[in-house]
Amino acid sequence: MERFSGATATFEHAIERARQMVTLFDALTALRPHEAANDDALRSAYFLAVSSFDFFAHELAAVEAKHRFTNGLRTRNIHLPMDVMTIADEEARIATAETHVRQTNSYKAFVDPAKLAELLSCYCLKPWDRLAILINSSLPETERKSPEHIKGQLKSVWKRRNQIAHEADVNPTLAGVSLWPIDKVDTEISISFISSIGAHMPKVISEPLLDDEVE
Repeated sequence: MERFSGATATFEHAIERARQMVTLFDALTALRPHEAANDDALRSAYFLAVSSFDFFAHELAAVEAKHRFTNGLRTRNIHLPMDVMTIADEEARIATAETHVRQTNSYKAFVDPAKLAELLSCYCLKPWDRLAILINSSLPETERKSPEHIKGQLKSVWKRRNQIAHEADVNPTLAGVSLWPIDKVDTEISISFISSIGAHMPKVISEPLLDDEVE
């Protein structure tokens, strides 16, 4: 969708950079086999993919909020202060409302499945069910996943990212002298998984709400 094109392009570019970091890992491993620091290229790839997803979710929410405010379309659970609603100039009112949405969401991590559901639920009902349908649509029946499975996988990715970002990926059982192991295949799977969810989020967030779906 055109209104999401800028955010989508940025997300896709970041995902491609993450994949290039995996390629860098291969090159480093060929140049200096068994060097522990080679694995940091995989950690960088993992961190970049997850962080870009979080950025993407923030951007989609702000863009969709502005679109709906501009066109008088329904939302759920978005509360704007009275001093925003009473701005007489429409353009200024919409810009201020968009800024309020961005500031409200700014401290939230939308790689957390619960927070992502909270965000998407402002624009549609049952977002995880909708995401699961879209993700599974291109998969063989034997590989399809339930919404709970997809949420669980995203939560695992989020926790792994937090180990890298907030704990330097240190394994505390050995007094900080070793890191948690990281695997190329697992990193590639995680990047593809993140990319798959992101690819379908514009479709989910842009679904119009019906009259009986607004609280």
